[in-house]
Amino acid sequence: MRWLAWTAVTFAMHFVWEMSQAKWFVGMAELPFWTGTFLCLRASLGDIVITAVAFVSAAAASRTLLWPRLRRTLPFTMFMLVGLIITIAYEVFALRTGRWSYGPEMPTLFGIGLLPLLQWTIIPPIEVVIFRALWRRGPA
Repeated sequence: MRWLAWTAVTFAMHFVWEMSQAKWFVGMAELPFWTGTFLCLRASLGDIVITAVAFVSAAAASRTLLWPRLRRTLPFTMFMLVGLIITIAYEVFALRTGRWSYGPEMPTLFGIGLLPLLQWTIIPPIEVVIFRALWRRGPA
């Protein structure tokens, strides 16, 4: 049950972020509400996949799925870096293939949207804190 709760909260945080940053992507502001919401929902599902890959990478490095409870630097760093690397790679891919483009208001860093980069530097540490709170007592 804890895994489901953690996944739901993680999904909700990414969905709120996706909805909030949507206006900085070309064409999103003009879409009907439900179409834009569906696109943000789909992006949030992708965020869950990125989170899962990053989480499992950290778990492999620490040899436990409960690595956030250990408060070790290596798995946390791996979690953050894997998430950021996947995000950067996918942003570059999406921009080059025309899946999406940034509006003129989107601040960029080396051509990558600052808001997607911030998403993957702000939300993952919160995910770890929530994980620790959910697993404060007892085994998984």
